[in-house]
Amino acid sequence: MVKCCSAIGCASRCLPNSKLKGLTFHVFPTDENIKRKWVLAMKRLDVNTAGIWEPKKGDVLCSRHFKKTDFDRSTPNTKLKPGAIPSVFESPCHLQEKREKLHCRKNFILKTLPVSNRGHQLVGASCIAEFQPQLIFEHSYSVMDSPKKLKHKLDLVIIELENTKESLQNVLDREKHFQKSLRKTIRELKDESLISQETASRLDAFCWECCQESTA
Repeated sequence: MVKCCSAIGCASRCLPNSKLKGLTFHVFPTDENIKRKWVLAMKRLDVNTAGIWEPKKGDVLCSRHFKKTDFDRSTPNTKLKPGAIPSVFESPCHLQEKREKLHCRKNFILKTLPVSNRGHQLVGASCIAEFQPQLIFEHSYSVMDSPKKLKHKLDLVIIELENTKESLQNVLDREKHFQKSLRKTIRELKDESLISQETASRLDAFCWECCQESTA
């Protein structure tokens, strides 16, 4: 499974040629204090719990979110210096809008903060007031509904589409019938000399134009 950077808006993926491009990926620290600082620096919320996002085993951040001075390049394998904290994050326009909407929601309440594997909260209560206005409300890319529910929704959409097609065809059939009736009436009026040939031709042409527009 290809690992992806956990930072909001970052599309970096750990591929075989990543290192050749100077891109490295780093797991979250095991030290709870350092891990907390990483999480706060990311300003990411979990959309499912409305709490601060907590990294899972295997989650990584790419080197784009660290300064050059954060790395130890004295060894063949590029490593982060002890205590290095990510600090390079960009906020795309659409994420900025989501953050502003979140900040304006009067009824939004930050739920109980996630607990780490060691039983300690990643973020203390004193940090909430400081960082809550800056947190980015993450878009969830996971499918929340079960396959059965999704299939049911798809079936409803298909049924609605078929009904729409049927309604449209009925409208076209009625219009076609109306066009035939109108042309028949024009011919009858011309045959009874109630309208001139010129008028009949213009009315017939008008019917033809309307018919073409409706089927275009």
